[in-house]
Amino acid sequence: MSLRESLDDPVSKYASASFAKVSASDSVARAARIMQEAGATEAIVAIESVPEGIVTERDILYKVVAAGENPSLVKVRDIMSTPVQTIDEGSKVGEAIARMSKLGMRRLAVTRGGKIIGMITQKAMVTGNVETSIPLPELAPPSAFACPYCNAIVKTREELSKHIDQTHMGGLGLLQGDFSKW
Repeated sequence: MSLRESLDDPVSKYASASFAKVSASDSVARAARIMQEAGATEAIVAIESVPEGIVTERDILYKVVAAGENPSLVKVRDIMSTPVQTIDEGSKVGEAIARMSKLGMRRLAVTRGGKIIGMITQKAMVTGNVETSIPLPELAPPSAFACPYCNAIVKTREELSKHIDQTHMGGLGLLQGDFSKW
């Protein structure tokens, strides 16, 4: 498919229905949990069931965490962006990209008959992937270590240091299990 054909696709092709909904009076900590549970990077903020704003992971990170604020005490209304910028589900991808560029945004709410039915992000349009989560490599400490010389597997960094010293450095005692010397 050519770039021109992709730009003519309807935004509904790349919209995700997995956005979260929060109240303006919710704490930022609660909003983050709701977003996490929904697998979403944003939440529509409703005031008396009417969409009034949007809060994103970036809002939480920059406006709360980086500012040293307590997410349990800050209210969503204090960090949300308003109004919610929308695009109709039948609009073309090219229109969505142009609108995002003009507004300096990365996402738009997708509407049908004036009601929000999903979200479209720059990432989804560029990658063609509507999924919002990406598996991150090695989030937990490794349970074993591989020798870079012979691929031998050992349980700890100290064991790896001793292995390298004894096996690959002729037992000279240079490392002696001190992995800070590598």
